[in-house]
Amino acid sequence: MKPLALVLAAAFFVMAILYFTGHMFYPTGVHTKHGVVMLVLGVASLVWFRFQSASASSRGGGRKF
Repeated sequence: MKPLALVLAAAFFVMAILYFTGHMFYPTGVHTKHGVVMLVLGVASLVWFRFQSASASSRGGGRKF
């Protein structure tokens, strides 16, 4: 799942750049809202990647005393 998260993050960031420059799908101008959504999805994908890369001990449910 880690590679999928990185691929999605890269795709979302590329799409955000294309939306901000006005080259995505329709040459009708800049789509700021769509660009912001793509940036948020890219960051969410990186957060997902980070949670996937946590060690097994940190996902164990707490410390044992």
